[in-house]
Amino acid sequence: MKVLLFTHSQDIDGMGCAILARKAFGDYTLVPTKTFDITKNVEKYIKSKEIYNYDKIFVTDLCIKEPILKFISNDDILKNKLLVLDHHKTEIEEGNNKYDFVNIIVEKDGKKVSGTSLFYDYLIEKNFLQRSNILDELVEWTRQYDVWDWEKNNNTKARYLHILFEVLGYEKYLDIINYKVDNSDSIVFNNFEQEVIDKFNKESKKDILNILKDMKCINLHIVDNDFKVGFVKCPYKYRNDMNKFIKENNINNIDAVGMIMTDINTVSYRQVKDVDVSLVAKYFGGKGHRGAGSNLQENEKFKSIIKSIY
Repeated sequence: MKVLLFTHSQDIDGMGCAILARKAFGDYTLVPTKTFDITKNVEKYIKSKEIYNYDKIFVTDLCIKEPILKFISNDDILKNKLLVLDHHKTEIEEGNNKYDFVNIIVEKDGKKVSGTSLFYDYLIEKNFLQRSNILDELVEWTRQYDVWDWEKNNNTKARYLHILFEVLGYEKYLDIINYKVDNSDSIVFNNFEQEVIDKFNKESKKDILNILKDMKCINLHIVDNDFKVGFVKCPYKYRNDMNKFIKENNINNIDAVGMIMTDINTVSYRQVKDVDVSLVAKYFGGKGHRGAGSNLQENEKFKSIIKSIY
């Protein structure tokens, strides 16, 4: 069986799907995809006709947009080969789940899901993959980190996966976790990996405190909601740590932090208070969850607002 996987390249949830695909199918084709590139990447495979060479096509932790969704739904071959598995509520709000081949699930059995957990359930249900202790562990740690359950469960090991990914990059991360999955019954971090984790924790605290000194605040009124957003410029690797530091000393009394990435063309939002930051991301043409969202920096509405504070 020839398998093609488009998955999110920017976090451990997307890469968790890649690890599962390798375990289930062995040889497969991976197309690592940034958040806002999925429709373009799928369209490229359609235009070249290469997509028709595959028996199964998966899109995980991302969702294709119109008009490519409609094109696929009108193609009898593609709509039966392709499956989208995503968990971002903004995709439901946009109506992208109206097609049979698109599955967008935010919660299951009272628990928030992730792209990796949805793909794991699917592969097991279709007998492509057998459960194992280490896969259960990997999937659950990945899910917890991606939906922020790791904090309430105090599961620092889930965050360790994220740190390895951020520091070493997705290719090295895949090598490390694939090796563990093939050779161990549970996830244990070796001395090298622990050194990487410890160094990141030490450097991030110093860097983030310096970054927060230059925060610019702005008030936004969106869909009957008022938000005070503190914008900072920072590298992508700190997107999931910034709000933790702010919560400990929220001197600007902000509702959310908006991180203008210095190394990629996106803005990431994270909750500081219990607000729905996906509304902010959508306001600027983006997407996300209640606790996390993002948009492109080149969005015209975003650029005009940022111009007023920088």
